[in-house]
Amino acid sequence: MDSGQAKRFVEENLRYEDVKQLLIKLVQAPSPQTDLLEEEPKVLSLISEVIRPELEQSGIHPIIDDKGNLIASLKGKGGGRRLLLVAYAMNAAPSTMQSPYSGALIDGAAYGVQGECVWGRGACEQKGSLAAMMAAMKLVATCKAGLRGDLFFVTSTAGETGRHDSLAHILEHGNVQADWGIIDGPPEIQLGNKGRIDILVIVKGKQSHSSRPWEGINAIEGAVKVLERLKPLMPFPSDRAHPELGKVSLTSTSIESFPKATHTIQSECRMVFDRRLLPGDDPDEAIRQLEKAIGTAEPFSVEVKRKDFMYPSEVSKDADVVKSLSQAIRVMLGREPQYSYSTAANDTGLLNVKGIQGINYGSRDIRFQHTDHDLVSVNSVFEAAKVFAFMALHR
Repeated sequence: MDSGQAKRFVEENLRYEDVKQLLIKLVQAPSPQTDLLEEEPKVLSLISEVIRPELEQSGIHPIIDDKGNLIASLKGKGGGRRLLLVAYAMNAAPSTMQSPYSGALIDGAAYGVQGECVWGRGACEQKGSLAAMMAAMKLVATCKAGLRGDLFFVTSTAGETGRHDSLAHILEHGNVQADWGIIDGPPEIQLGNKGRIDILVIVKGKQSHSSRPWEGINAIEGAVKVLERLKPLMPFPSDRAHPELGKVSLTSTSIESFPKATHTIQSECRMVFDRRLLPGDDPDEAIRQLEKAIGTAEPFSVEVKRKDFMYPSEVSKDADVVKSLSQAIRVMLGREPQYSYSTAANDTGLLNVKGIQGINYGSRDIRFQHTDHDLVSVNSVFEAAKVFAFMALHR
């Protein structure tokens, strides 16, 4: 389908009201992050009880894998680039947000947003882009002209986990073979992001009753010693910088001591550090830097362990996927694309490592992430759906 035909098809068949109602339906289905992470029943239910039936209504036949991820595909005739759209089911916990799953329509003016907005947890992050991708898939499924390249759409059970496990499982076991990938993101083309490695530092001492502290070795004091040695590395452990992403950072994100008993000198203290990475950084080198800074800490023993890791990512404006998405924005929205980078880590780096040109795009509005006024512009979601649909039809 040429550019003009694709534009006309999208404009004549994609309806704002349909996209709005789909968005509301998704927001009204709770899918919060809990201690169960990807195994949370409400996350799995959103995929199996809401998303799959919605796609099936348009003649799409998605599968749900053994981890609960949804994989849908539309077969192309060949000759076109294979495109993968990646959305997420899990959202932040509602916390103190009022009516987090109402899906209420509100005027965005009070929040600096023009037009109608949908209120609800995850609206500004995952569910806006999820609705846009689903609307595009449903529209493309009705097109009789046929696609040149295969189109894949996946909904991962992740979204707030800070690790690649869910999408990695999809790519390894879901028979998803793509050339280009677009992951949920902002209304700009996000060309790159920092990576991240979580580093666990375990400080061990010796427990005793707190009435006889001289008989123990207090691991809390050891943790203080470790923090003092790491202070010169925080927040910037390296002078290396990226022109858009800036410097890497190191920060502590949790601390916990054991045993969980009253009046007891603690024998173990665990701290987790968030170490950001720039494209090209070696995560093992980041760990070695931490180990060297800590050194030995007698009478305490210190162990440094690697935890969750996410690849950094970067593609150029000259990448084919960027050019195609840029054209879709110009044609469907009548404006020049904007470009951005993110200090947050996400799955895009995994796509690029797997040989899939990956970028981020969607309706994500970071101003409202994890706040008590989580909302998304319906028009932003509608525009993203138009762009996704055009790109699916014209590659």
